[in-house]
Amino acid sequence: MNKRLQDVVFTEILNRYNRYFISLIRLKFQEPEEVKDVYQNFSIFLYDKIGKLYPLSPDLFDTKSWLRTIVSNFCISELRKKNAIRQPLLIPEAKTEFIRTNYSDNLDDTSGLYDFNKKKSVDDGIAILFKLLTKREVLILKMKYYYNKPSVFISSKMNETHVDVLISRIKEKIKRKSGVKDINQFIKSFNIKI
Repeated sequence: MNKRLQDVVFTEILNRYNRYFISLIRLKFQEPEEVKDVYQNFSIFLYDKIGKLYPLSPDLFDTKSWLRTIVSNFCISELRKKNAIRQPLLIPEAKTEFIRTNYSDNLDDTSGLYDFNKKKSVDDGIAILFKLLTKREVLILKMKYYYNKPSVFISSKMNETHVDVLISRIKEKIKRKSGVKDINQFIKSFNIKI
């Protein structure tokens, strides 16, 4: 479809049905900020829909009932996305700060690499993990190897699609940032179950 024609049709539809769209969105979303966000996302969706369907069926965009169906289905889709996003349960900041303050002295701050000749403990390994990884990455490793949760469970709780791939990337990140050649050397030196 011609982009200029698409812009003209989009502008005409919004000029004609703008208030109608907003009132339909307000039926599903009560917060003003949510209404604005959903309206903006719907506008982008509608623009794409015009580009795909207008050349085939231009009369659809003059039908108020069809536009109502499009808005309603879009709102339902947005509500599903909103409800599907789960907040990961993270380690409290106080506990993280405690670990960093009590166990970060074993880390060489200038190079970021750990001296493997020093005394090793599980706490040292955990402190290194907190220094090298994000909270989310540490939580995923903890769920997988400490609590022995299956990848499907982690996927649902953390809203992550490919957990095993992510874990292998986290292990590579540990290898790269810790300077160890073999991840098993790092794990065995701290008796960490990974």
